Amino acid sequence: MDGEIFKGRAVATNATTTFGNSFGTATATSGTQTATAVGSSTVIGTTMSGNFKAVLLGSKGSSMTCFFNYADSSGFTSMGGVGECQMSSGKMIDITW
Repeated sequence: MDGEIFKGRAVATNATTTFGNSFGTATATSGTQTATAVGSSTVIGTTMSGNFKAVLLGSKGSSMTCFFNYADSSGFTSMGGVGECQMSSGKMIDITW
């Protein structure tokens, strides 16, 4: 706005992360021979809704808070999206990309 450059970061607002661990043992016997195997695994999963919040700081002292909804729920900006930002002056701005 008015030649001011804004920079900041966006974070997912509805992201959830899940963790899971599993452990197991298998034993096989054939006659007098026995074999045992032990294993474990860890699973990490993340789910996002495509909703992000950003706080941007301007080169001339202004700031803005933005709420974005990315077309791709993982947040890849190349797919585009829509958003709404509020300037520190109170002015609202609708954005698309």
